[in-house]
Amino acid sequence: MSGLEQRAITKVIIDYEPVGKRVYAGIGQTILAAAQGLELFEHGISAPCGGKGLCGRCLVRLIAGELSLPSANEMNMLAPARLEQGYRLACQAQIAGPCKIEIPVTSLIGRQQLQVESQYQAAPVDYPFKRYSVSGLINTSIHHPHSLWQQIEKFLKDRHGVTGLTVSLALLRRVNPMVTDGELAVAVCGSQIVNVAAVDCPYTPFGLAIDLGTTKIAAFLIRLDTGETVAAEGILNPQIAYGEDLMSRLAFAMAGEDNARQMVSTAAGGINELAERLALTQGISVNQISQAVIVGNTAMHHLLLGLPIKQLVLSPYVPAATLPIETAAISIGLNLGEAARVYMTPPIGGFVGGDHVAMIQASRIDEAQGITLGIDIGTNTEIVLAVNGRMLSSCSCASGPAFEGAHIYQGMRAVNGAISEVRLSSGGMGVSWQTIGNQKPIGLCGSGIIDLIAELNKAGVIAENGRLNTAHPRVRTEPGKVPEFLVVPCEESGCDCDIVITQKDIGEIQLAKAAIASGIILLSTALGVKVEEIEQVIIAGAFGSFLRLESAIAVGMLPNLPLKRFSQVGNAAGAGACMSLISERERRRAECLATAIEHVELAIQPTFKRVFAKSLQFPRLS
Repeated sequence: MSGLEQRAITKVIIDYEPVGKRVYAGIGQTILAAAQGLELFEHGISAPCGGKGLCGRCLVRLIAGELSLPSANEMNMLAPARLEQGYRLACQAQIAGPCKIEIPVTSLIGRQQLQVESQYQAAPVDYPFKRYSVSGLINTSIHHPHSLWQQIEKFLKDRHGVTGLTVSLALLRRVNPMVTDGELAVAVCGSQIVNVAAVDCPYTPFGLAIDLGTTKIAAFLIRLDTGETVAAEGILNPQIAYGEDLMSRLAFAMAGEDNARQMVSTAAGGINELAERLALTQGISVNQISQAVIVGNTAMHHLLLGLPIKQLVLSPYVPAATLPIETAAISIGLNLGEAARVYMTPPIGGFVGGDHVAMIQASRIDEAQGITLGIDIGTNTEIVLAVNGRMLSSCSCASGPAFEGAHIYQGMRAVNGAISEVRLSSGGMGVSWQTIGNQKPIGLCGSGIIDLIAELNKAGVIAENGRLNTAHPRVRTEPGKVPEFLVVPCEESGCDCDIVITQKDIGEIQLAKAAIASGIILLSTALGVKVEEIEQVIIAGAFGSFLRLESAIAVGMLPNLPLKRFSQVGNAAGAGACMSLISERERRRAECLATAIEHVELAIQPTFKRVFAKSLQFPRLS
């Protein structure tokens, strides 16, 4: 047994700078694992590959203390000079004693620019909530041996014809069953009594609509009696600590039952945090939240519910359930109201989830006249094409991570300091940029990456096949390294190094944009229409909200159609969740949509390889 193994149960102090956080960690634990215990995912360490030592993005520096010797992965990814300066990969470096660790700004998970709202309005309210004023209550006594609940039941039956009501055990435990003469207000949601209070203290029912995304969780606090959204907020999904892409998280969850339970509790913890934040803004308790609706992609759906997931990563990628699910909030770790219920919109297929159903539900694509294309661009990208009521849908799951910077050398999420817009002048010699927060640039977020490649394409710095022109003055080539285009020189950056885009980065974007473009082409072919005949294009999702359409067309990601045919609608999935929260009719409509949408697996289409290969090319636009 090694020295590290012998001392594995020893706890030592680890200080993280510049976040100013301290944890007690075990000898032999990795720097990344210890940081995950901070539960501060907006200020933790970025690990896109889920801690496998494959991406090199969890770079940290040892300021003081003792760590294990560099692993083979670290020796391969970090230059000798970097290792001598104390730089390590947080997922590989093991704790050997008390340490002080610096997390460079480029490795920090910052507060991301999150899209929460949508342009769509909520549906008309038909949530089954009623208030009854129960009068004529008689004091419980030997002469009138009837409890409060017996008298309420009789009053509602005799006066309103209401029968078959249930009462939660939690409410029975809380309310004194002995009656005091007078009058009470009784609140009923559906067939359940949810509250009993004095008439002058009316009960206001609240619900929570959740868009459980791979990268973000968006939540909306809504009054169930009026349908009014009183507060909304988004946070990064704390599961990011276990990998930024779906496959990394699924692999982590499949590694053992403890891991699977951790994924459930982590997702639930993020929702609970949002519920607490939103309730606080209204001065209410989370106990007043009696209903929740959650939409998410199939993997997020399964990971939250603790469903079997092995079949999601193996062909033919079958979900464990494609039916709507309603369960007690507490059963999945949500700390909401007494006997609060959670409804989850059903997924369609292995990589097309209830969030896609909710996007179609909110945007009314199923009711659109003519040919309508819907694209929900996020960590995963779902595509739907509707022609006169018939809908084909597919998923280009390979597209999202690259657009969010996960597979790009100096890519990052949309946080302060990320380059979000780029313009080139003088044939690519001059580069101007805009960063989020107007801070010094530290990397490229998705919209900036698309902008940059579009500008490189228009300036002829890259060829149709994506190869950089090595004769260009800003293109650098060194032996043993891939060519790279200099975007920001070190002296102008905020990360003490040049910011570049590499030939490999361009290849990643080619794969990502080709996944979307080929999906659009193949769905059009399946429905017997031409891409140029598409009359309306709805762009939804976080990334889609900040995307410059001209750039997306210039790289060949979106079809070359007039800009007036495009609409960027924001978080349509969240809007669909809100609709299902306040309307029983909308829930039934979403369920019908989930069964009506025809799911298409792109990879098994006969022409997929040919169409995908052609879509890798960059267009030469006139």
